[in-house]
Amino acid sequence: MVMLALGLALLAIVDTQANESSAEVTRDRAFNLAESVLTSEAFILGRNWPDAAPSPNPACSASSGGFGDTIGSSATPSPTTARLRPNLNAGYTDAAYAGATWQVNLCDDDGTRVWNDTLLNNATWDANHNNKLWVRTQSTVAGKTRALVGLVTVRHVPALNAKYGLVSGSIAEHLGPATSAITNTAVLSALKTGLINTNPPVREDAAHPVPASGVTGLRCGLLDNVDEVKPCITGAIGALSAVPAVNALITQNRFEQFPTTESTSRHAIGQMRTQALRTGGYVAAVAGGASAAGAPACAGLPASDPTTVVFIEKIGTGDEYCSIDVSTSKTYKALVIGSGRVVIRGSNTITAYSTTTSNRLTAVVYALNQQTPDHTTTTPVREVVRIEKAARITGAVHADGKNASVNIVAPDFKTDALVDQVLCPGISCLLAPEVKLLSGTPGVSGLVDALVNGRCLAVSLLGICASLLPPQGDTAVSNAIASQLSSYGSAIHSDVATVNALKVYGASGVTPGTSRDLNAR
Repeated sequence: MVMLALGLALLAIVDTQANESSAEVTRDRAFNLAESVLTSEAFILGRNWPDAAPSPNPACSASSGGFGDTIGSSATPSPTTARLRPNLNAGYTDAAYAGATWQVNLCDDDGTRVWNDTLLNNATWDANHNNKLWVRTQSTVAGKTRALVGLVTVRHVPALNAKYGLVSGSIAEHLGPATSAITNTAVLSALKTGLINTNPPVREDAAHPVPASGVTGLRCGLLDNVDEVKPCITGAIGALSAVPAVNALITQNRFEQFPTTESTSRHAIGQMRTQALRTGGYVAAVAGGASAAGAPACAGLPASDPTTVVFIEKIGTGDEYCSIDVSTSKTYKALVIGSGRVVIRGSNTITAYSTTTSNRLTAVVYALNQQTPDHTTTTPVREVVRIEKAARITGAVHADGKNASVNIVAPDFKTDALVDQVLCPGISCLLAPEVKLLSGTPGVSGLVDALVNGRCLAVSLLGICASLLPPQGDTAVSNAIASQLSSYGSAIHSDVATVNALKVYGASGVTPGTSRDLNAR
């Protein structure tokens, strides 16, 4: 009888301990699932940070489902659930987790690093914009529920590197129609070298000297061999590929080999699109034209606003032009073009950059060149951003793909001013009025051709021939043209603050020391 009593008592103890052990295993399973949900959500939030009130907006309370799922469920998930479901279903295939449920609640923080239940009454998004959110996860496995919390912090980082004023597959810089008539190589060399040394296509930010800003990143083998500058850079700079000017620019860190075919990640581009949707700057499609000259206005853009991200998804067929008139200046946080080409156009009147904001677009201009599926190809070269008619960009210009080209076209020369500078002072100044009258018939190219090369301005009405004028020499003409272009200055002015203002959310995770098991026992 004594032995039987002892045996039954021992059996009861063992049975109780076995049940407790089984319950502990189940509780551990629930804890593991809740922890996995917490760490997964902490990671995903960096790519989908809730910086505005969601719709629908579930309450931040333990009794509310927030968003959640059942392991192995095939029901149509919500967008937030869909981000977590694949990994959780793949990670918990054991039969012990069959029918297990999980949920997530997001609660804005109150500036403290310690959880308290009053936080359940807070907003479900980052309402105080301090890049911190409490994440409460709860799971139930075989009737056992565990809940965890952690303070998730996300990095808010610039989408692009501010040291680059221009990034493209290649660039083209054209000094205008006048230079096409100059056959005198001494004039060309003096003109281009002087302009590049004093007014490079990309101007550094005065507060952040090169190489902290004003650097041009090219994707087509620039640093492999100086001769390879030719396919990378055309126009005024390309013509100098064999002279010291290019070497000087490279050694001064103005040019670099850009290491990737895209300037930022697809994830960051997606966030820019989301920002445009939230700020009223998203435009699904605009009409386009087949040529830059005939490009219609980019219709439907919001009013100038430094807080607005403008995102044009498609221009025309996806490979056509639209133009933006910046003669009275515009400011955006960013101008992003998905598929298509854009012309930034001024009034063709040269104004001083330091004293006026006319002919200026302040923004990060980013052409995604999505009409080219393969960004590794270098041909055919595609002009995706064109800056013309005295327009300037303050901020930065990026164009994805090795075949993308940014084209800078200098404003048209003023022939009257050119004549005065070349012919005056001196006796030849007496003929300046007649030459001005004649300059309209042969055009600027004819005028420069005559002044530089001593040829006739073939106008039968007055019969005045430029060869009757004393030779003006290389220096006079090149200085006259250069002075006009120097007034225009650089087409792109790097602005570190403007580039850094375009931010996206990056890495995220649970802040160390903030995790808490809400029902450890």
